[in-house]
Amino acid sequence: MTATALDGDMPLRSLRRRPLVALLIVLAVLLGLAAMAVPSGAAVAEGPPVPLAASAAPPLPAGTALLGAVSPGTTMAVTVTLALPDQAALTTFLNGLTDPASPYYQRFLVPGQFGPMFGPSLGQVAAVENALRAAGLSPGPVAPDRLSIPVTATASAIEHAFGVTLDRYRLAGGRLGFADTTAPKIPAAVAPLVQGVLGLNDLDPAQPEGDSVPASSPAATRPAVIRAGAGPTATTGAARPAVNPGPQPCGAISDGLSGLTADAIAAHYGLAQRYAEGDYGQGIRIGVAELEPNLTSDVTAYEQCYRISTKVNYIKVDGGAGSGAGSGEAALDIETLAGLAPKATIDVYQAPNTNGGFYGIFKKWVTADTDKVLSVSWGSCEADTSAATTKAQEALFEQADAQDQTVFAAAGDNGSTGCSTNATANARLSVVAPASDPYVIGVGGTSFGFTSNNDIVEITWNDSGIGSGAGGGGVSTQWCMPAYQHDTAIPAIVNGHSVKDKKSCASGYYREVPDVSALGDPFYGYAVFAGGQWIQVGGTSAATPVWASIAALTDASAFCSAYRSKGAFLPQTLYAVAAKYHSYIYAASPQGLNDIANGDNDYTPSGYTGGLYPATRGYDMATGLGAPMLSGLTGLYGGGNGEWHTYLAGLTQLLCHQSATTAKAVKVTSVSPDTGPAGKARKVVVHGSGFLGIASANAAQIISGRKVLATVGASCSATKCTITVPAESARTVDIKIFAVSLWSSPLTAKDRYRYVK
Repeated sequence: MTATALDGDMPLRSLRRRPLVALLIVLAVLLGLAAMAVPSGAAVAEGPPVPLAASAAPPLPAGTALLGAVSPGTTMAVTVTLALPDQAALTTFLNGLTDPASPYYQRFLVPGQFGPMFGPSLGQVAAVENALRAAGLSPGPVAPDRLSIPVTATASAIEHAFGVTLDRYRLAGGRLGFADTTAPKIPAAVAPLVQGVLGLNDLDPAQPEGDSVPASSPAATRPAVIRAGAGPTATTGAARPAVNPGPQPCGAISDGLSGLTADAIAAHYGLAQRYAEGDYGQGIRIGVAELEPNLTSDVTAYEQCYRISTKVNYIKVDGGAGSGAGSGEAALDIETLAGLAPKATIDVYQAPNTNGGFYGIFKKWVTADTDKVLSVSWGSCEADTSAATTKAQEALFEQADAQDQTVFAAAGDNGSTGCSTNATANARLSVVAPASDPYVIGVGGTSFGFTSNNDIVEITWNDSGIGSGAGGGGVSTQWCMPAYQHDTAIPAIVNGHSVKDKKSCASGYYREVPDVSALGDPFYGYAVFAGGQWIQVGGTSAATPVWASIAALTDASAFCSAYRSKGAFLPQTLYAVAAKYHSYIYAASPQGLNDIANGDNDYTPSGYTGGLYPATRGYDMATGLGAPMLSGLTGLYGGGNGEWHTYLAGLTQLLCHQSATTAKAVKVTSVSPDTGPAGKARKVVVHGSGFLGIASANAAQIISGRKVLATVGASCSATKCTITVPAESARTVDIKIFAVSLWSSPLTAKDRYRYVK
């Protein structure tokens, strides 16, 4: 389903090994703290109160009616969020995590380190606590990262402490809500330390980014375009296992429902290759953010249908999300994850649909640091989301990135007009948060089209003609384009629709969304079990758990294990791969990512008809870098000019290799035996390093001069490969070993085999 929303110390062992790294980090932190120095004693001079602009009173939605003041005795829970002392130092650290030239390269943090390194000092935290107490409030326990202080008090106490008035409202749809009428105020002495106050209004809750299609709908009678075990789309050409070894559905799924089953989605995006290698996500925990309840019986029914037993845990945040079946969003998220990564553990974080509840999920997830991935199918229009909310979330997403945790978020279901909803059209261009955040991977939506030969191609999702949504995307107005995204090696990353800001943004441009995409069109949607029945669901909130599952399979893969990879699915790594292999990814036969170059996400029911944003070759703000190709092509071939060539590996292999901590080079040191009879095939052992002990991950080429005589399979460990050299006439040949996307290089006398008469 779709959703809208905006945007310590190094490990002791690492410090001992890398004293220079420790010194640089400590100096950066001390300088940052000095820049925001305030009195750290028990007393703080209040000074005149000043308003917190980032927490300005929200605009009232159209059709909102004032009901009166909030009852003084109403219990309220708010969160005071604290500012990062030195954002520049943190940005440098995060950029360095995936930069081999940086002293911070792959020095990921563990729980408890972010606060001492990058959060406010204990003295600064105490100053804010004292200011709250002086205002008559009782602050709760400070978060371990030192970024938030919870406060529970009556409405009258909140109004007095922050100088606000709280009113009740009835919104156009009948829902009741409340909001502050002015920005909260705090003493000037601590104002630089406070980011904002969350929980003073609930007028604009996050929305699920998805759409369901009942089985009786005429649209549901469209034939499913891909089937389990089917080949790839016409544009990918990737080899697939003849039989999908992943979870298979039962016959209970209605034949009248054309929603795709998990095995069909897995076949289309190449997950079946991971299953064939025994990778089902085992050992990986996936978090999923939910602002509504679901029936555990629905998930049980889905698992029984697929004969899987995925472990699902429910974690309540701020009291949870209530009870009942919900809208089906939570069921969609959980079941998609279970169907695609059946041996992963799924942790469902449930909270009330408030900005405090949403923040609470992110805080609990990043503080625990037990889930490698977080799937978020909820969000809000960035243009209407307060800076206090987006900046508070941003600090947590930065902490997640520093801990090697990946967040995927739905980019929205209303095209380039993210403020529009099914109930209210809004022609304003806007992206959706938190998908727009620089340290979140925003997920857009695709659909299916057909070539003149009736082959399937993936295109931009845009159902403007029938009003059922379009993939979200566009330009953020709150975030600059991060350094990792501003890599001009990626075709069209800077384009005619990019928005410049040379003064405020180091990159010179604003952040662009989405980052990636996957099937979102509900009319070629996902079959899920919700509310006691099978339904067909789509939206970018369906595409998001697909990507979260892919991240889990990648992290659990033999490739990442062999390379001892770190940070394999961080946004920095994703864009580094797109830049490094751009000539292959955006070629006629793509690798790693399937470039979507057809359609646009101008969702005309919103009232906007300006044509933004079109899908193009390379990056675009309709589908991002492209859709996943998790498994690579298996074919190797010699070029017509006699030079050796090879297809690159799939996305899993590329990400694992890019983030490897072991030696990335492939090297041949000897061939044994190195001589054999001409005209006869012979088994030989090639010794060296950088090989992979993974089935189908290695190959060898027999080369004479610059001509490829043959390409053969190789059975390898990390240090040796067994191959069969083909029968050839008397000559001396070179043997090159291929591991994932690398050939052993350069050619030397050590890799030669001699055919003798």
